[in-house]
Amino acid sequence: MSKLYIFGIGGTGARVLKSLTMLLAAGVECGVDTIVPIIIDRDMSNKDLSRTKLLIEDYIEVNKIAETKGKNKFFKTKIELLNNELCLQLKDNTQKFDDFIGKSTMSRENQALVEMLFSNETLELDMTAGFQGNPNIGSVVLNQFDDNDIFKAFATDFSKGDKIFIISSIFGGTGASGFPLLRKILHTPNVKGADGQDLPNWGLVNEAWIGAISVLPYFVVGSATDNSLVNSDTFIDKSRAALSYYKTEDKKLDTLYYIADKRTTTYDHHKGGDEQKNDAHFVELASALAVLDFVNPEKEKTNIHRNTEEKIEQTTYKEFGINSDVTEISFNDLVDETKKLLINPLSRFMLFRNYMTIVFDKESKYQPYAHKRFNNDFRKNETIKKLEAVQAQFYNWLQEMERQNRKFSPFNLTSSSAFDFVKGEISINKSKDFIYRNWAKVDNELNFQIGKTDKSLKNEEQFIELFYCTTEELINFKN
Repeated sequence: MSKLYIFGIGGTGARVLKSLTMLLAAGVECGVDTIVPIIIDRDMSNKDLSRTKLLIEDYIEVNKIAETKGKNKFFKTKIELLNNELCLQLKDNTQKFDDFIGKSTMSRENQALVEMLFSNETLELDMTAGFQGNPNIGSVVLNQFDDNDIFKAFATDFSKGDKIFIISSIFGGTGASGFPLLRKILHTPNVKGADGQDLPNWGLVNEAWIGAISVLPYFVVGSATDNSLVNSDTFIDKSRAALSYYKTEDKKLDTLYYIADKRTTTYDHHKGGDEQKNDAHFVELASALAVLDFVNPEKEKTNIHRNTEEKIEQTTYKEFGINSDVTEISFNDLVDETKKLLINPLSRFMLFRNYMTIVFDKESKYQPYAHKRFNNDFRKNETIKKLEAVQAQFYNWLQEMERQNRKFSPFNLTSSSAFDFVKGEISINKSKDFIYRNWAKVDNELNFQIGKTDKSLKNEEQFIELFYCTTEELINFKN
């Protein structure tokens, strides 16, 4: 079974992983069997991270009923956590940067040198909320990557043919510093753990195909209401400086993706913690598509250029674009390849969510498929509760993307009808001439499909298989 290990660095890394999880829940095609996410962030309490963590935990539970060996693609790709942990927790939890570098124990001469290199404001920085846009201190603190139990578990778990992908922003502190440091460690021979022993399988890690996306500015922040050092006026300059340095990464990565958006949204300014909760953005969804592009077996000849000795001969550089510079993106504004990848899975999952929310408990007399199977206490089942929790998060994710200055708005989210929720002149329905209309059409298909569902499956497994087969039968957009 092939695995993709995804290192999501900083807040952007967590938010892109959230979008990727939404796509996998909807059944978007993935070129590997298993995704192994690892989030690296100094700020363990930020809300963006905790929301992603909850989503992934719910996804993992639903995936247990999704592997039906039938047609189902909802939640089909396995997500696996190393040591049952999502976050690579740095062992040093020193709060202030000057304490981390041990300034007080230095000689007077070395203290003077430190004071030349770092301002008092930087030395006094409280790092529990991250590096607040300071890649210079991030590059110092994040050198603990390999001294970690999850990193050792990553090496132990790694097998020949597994791949690696790194997600980071370029305009902050954690991502801009963490990406080149992590890449360097992944390519360093004979890395040792905290016990002084060589990490297992490290030769396989050194040789693995590795892709990355570097996210350029796509939002700005307002004026600080606390003592945050983040200043979005410096985002562009920091990006230019980082891009200049990233030139040295040529031929050290197989594929490097870039993305940005000039039509920025202004977020409230919070330096981190529980108040850092940014709305989802289309840039994060598109960044998740970069992950899927990298592992797409049909893209291998485009993405990977290695010689017979498995040395990288050329780095492939890719950017993401839409058909025109619109303020509201629908499916029709996506290039055909992206549209084809997204429209059926997202529309089918949306229909599934809408049925559960609008119809499921209201018209039981029209639902013979549910009798003695999916009624009474069925929705109290813990896995079904997790499924509906992901559907609720999916709906909120779409709502959040509609609130951006550049909206992603493919659906009419307020529609209570079965088939008019996709915006634009798009027909998602198969061309059969049914006598049934609206939700009766869905009920009729559910009643038909239950007779074809594998009766050896457990009740919850039958349920997700049934709804995938029904939505696949009802929704089949073709270019």
